[in-house]
Amino acid sequence: MKKIYDKEIIETYLKQTKFESVMRDLQKHLFVAQYEKGEFVTTPLQKEYLFQIIIQGSLNIYFIRDDGSVYSLAISQKNDLLGEMEIFSHQTGNVYAEATDDLICLALSIETSKDALLENCRFLQLICESLAQKMESVTTIDAAPVSLKQRVLTYMMYKCNEEELKGLQKAAFHLNCSARQLQRILNQHEAEGTVIKTGKGTYKLIASSFFSSKADSAAPGSKGRNIAI
Repeated sequence: MKKIYDKEIIETYLKQTKFESVMRDLQKHLFVAQYEKGEFVTTPLQKEYLFQIIIQGSLNIYFIRDDGSVYSLAISQKNDLLGEMEIFSHQTGNVYAEATDDLICLALSIETSKDALLENCRFLQLICESLAQKMESVTTIDAAPVSLKQRVLTYMMYKCNEEELKGLQKAAFHLNCSARQLQRILNQHEAEGTVIKTGKGTYKLIASSFFSSKADSAAPGSKGRNIAI
């Protein structure tokens, strides 16, 4: 992410969002956040929590369950909001947001701007409206249909420390399959050069590029509406 604090640039992008009148009172807290295609905008491991308004570009938001299944939450575009929940509590789920092309957002630090945000009634009304729409939409979300073979890779990429699966029985429990099924699939991936066996019951993912985009597996089969989390 690249941060830009130039006041003229901030003013230019502020005029491009439909929330200009609301964000005008918070202008001194704003900066421009630029992301390259494929860059994560939010992850469960992030250390800096931002409230962001998309100005240009789009991003894919998806949730990874412990069994490796993927829920596509949104394809978000101009004027969609990110980070509303973090204003009230830090998100601890497994939600990822990834830029699907070059992305520009107006952003502010929640930590350093929190008092100003909570004291701004118009801003809080905006947040309440946005969260209400998302709560209504989230009930329509279904898991994208993904094969067990694909879920094993997703599980290794997002749920295993350093992308290394250790312990077939434990992993099989999370993946809702038998240890025999998991071993057969790992053997297939090893033969295809996607994983390498590093010890007894231990496999390392060696081809993260298997995912042309980290979010590719989240898009197909999604039935959710366009909501940002």
